[in-house]
Amino acid sequence: MTPLPVSTFSTRGLPAGRQGSMLVMALWCISLLGLFSISLGFGVRQKAALLGRLTTLDALYPIAYSGVEKAKSLVQSDTNTDVDILTDAWALPSAETEVQNGKFSFVAGDGSVVDEERKVNLNHTSAEIASRLFQQVSGLSKEEAEEIVYNLIDWMDSDSFFGHPQYGAEASYYENLNKPYTAKNTPYEVIDELLLVKGMTPEVFKKVLPYVTIYGSGQVNMNTASREVLAALGFSSAGVETIASYRAGDDREEGTGDDRFFSSVEGIQNDLASSGDAVLDSSQEVLLSGLSMSSRVGVNSSVFSVGSVGVLEKNGVSVEVESYFTRQGKVLYQRVKEVRWPIRS
Repeated sequence: MTPLPVSTFSTRGLPAGRQGSMLVMALWCISLLGLFSISLGFGVRQKAALLGRLTTLDALYPIAYSGVEKAKSLVQSDTNTDVDILTDAWALPSAETEVQNGKFSFVAGDGSVVDEERKVNLNHTSAEIASRLFQQVSGLSKEEAEEIVYNLIDWMDSDSFFGHPQYGAEASYYENLNKPYTAKNTPYEVIDELLLVKGMTPEVFKKVLPYVTIYGSGQVNMNTASREVLAALGFSSAGVETIASYRAGDDREEGTGDDRFFSSVEGIQNDLASSGDAVLDSSQEVLLSGLSMSSRVGVNSSVFSVGSVGVLEKNGVSVEVESYFTRQGKVLYQRVKEVRWPIRS
């Protein structure tokens, strides 16, 4: 039997005008079904991709956090808690470590654990010390640095009065911004809080970040403090060089086997004298005594930090986590800082 034409099935008995209308409707239905299928397929692909990313992160996070655990172990393996120096195991560059499905490495410092108490603690320091530091490392003028520092102090103090007769920003300033918020009026808990303070720009924040902390006792470790921090404490250029040269040993390079250290703040001048190097002059010795009496300097540390990057072997996806922890391993603050997905060509 010869098959009838398709038009015979779909339009038999209909007027010519109705036949055209039915054909248009059929084409519209087919188009809509096609669009629906494409949309459904796109949604399924998107959900599959999201699931794949979540699965990747589930496998990646433990790798990165393994680096944090290694950092804690390095600190806890240091049994001499009376003195912390730049040749301790935790302070030396740590090699990349392979684990199941990937590897991790440290990114802070020179690939090492960082001594947070080699920095100026903004929760405990004086305006004078903080202002000197900001001037040195950020390029701000004395007045600009002072203004930011007093804004930082006003942010965390519990009163509503300016700490300086000319500079300051209390709750009333922040509450009248276009996007208002209130001053915290308690000590800093997360370093990024500094970006909420009047006058603190991302550029200044980036420059001061390696030299400031909000964790620890507030005592700067004289064995590990950088030249910038020593100068912020008030030491002259000659005083900074005297301290740094003594610590570096004969090769004048810190972090090597011949490094020397101070066993106590009170013994610093004697240590310098016994080495045959220059000693602090009388004004610097008075400064050191004042810093010691006000508990602003010490020779050991209680809080450390690490940046750990974990990389997944199969696809190169990486995640960076940062952690601040005590010598005993108690985490004070920890977060995922960045996830990096390889760019596909």
